[in-house]
Amino acid sequence: MTPLLEAEQLVKEFPLTRGVLLTRRVGVVRAVDGVSLALAEGEALGLVGETGCGKTTLAHLLLQLLEPTSGTIRYRGEDVTGARGARLRALRRERQVVFQDPMASLNPRRTVGAIVAEPFAIHGLLPERSRRRGRVGELLEQVGLDSAEANRYPHELSGGQRQRVGIARAIALGPRLLVADEPVSALDVSIQAQILALLRRLQRELGLALLLITHDLAVVRHLCERVAVMERGTLVEVAPADELFAAPRHPYTRELLAAVPRLPRPQSPPSPSSPSPSST
Repeated sequence: MTPLLEAEQLVKEFPLTRGVLLTRRVGVVRAVDGVSLALAEGEALGLVGETGCGKTTLAHLLLQLLEPTSGTIRYRGEDVTGARGARLRALRRERQVVFQDPMASLNPRRTVGAIVAEPFAIHGLLPERSRRRGRVGELLEQVGLDSAEANRYPHELSGGQRQRVGIARAIALGPRLLVADEPVSALDVSIQAQILALLRRLQRELGLALLLITHDLAVVRHLCERVAVMERGTLVEVAPADELFAAPRHPYTRELLAAVPRLPRPQSPPSPSSPSPSST
């Protein structure tokens, strides 16, 4: 079966410069180093690794927000590495992103309704104002917000509500792939589980492929079927989630797992028939 999205030997280098004007090139930094990865239709894949390992750069390459130094990107079997113009515009309709910081990713001068409707304006869809307004209301309700929130501004919302707005905007065009880049790291712990549950529900209901980027292995364990582990620009291990957590193969994966905090398991209360400590 042809993967939805496939990367083959992707490399991304950034120039290393010095001098007063930073114009003297003295080398390169290889942020992504020969990565090959495939994502199936409707699959939830977790991309994990510590900060600075190249996860976000890889995501930007897959979304074609950055051009690779070398390597190939295929979408539904088609080589789209060099896509430009109308073809790239059409591809971006099918691949959307939810950003880490919901406040930074929303225009503070626009209402929620205008933000969610922005993809329609960019791609020339739903030109009738009434139809666009109705669709915005549907999208807000789909992510757990009241349609009346369309008249509010981002600063009037909580962090969790702002991230729901970002998700509504991301699914507006009916994408096949949703990239969620650290979607809960800027939120309160009490809200994180709600947003992750929302992403999982939408992924199942809409048949989305989900690429979840995070440094938190506890998150991907409950959300993803497969996990890809990244270290210093390379993928060191890719495996089904259950298999990876049960028997990690790479030393770096074992280090990440060892760093996951484990809460003590709560003890079961004694049954009514059990003697109490005071009676023994």
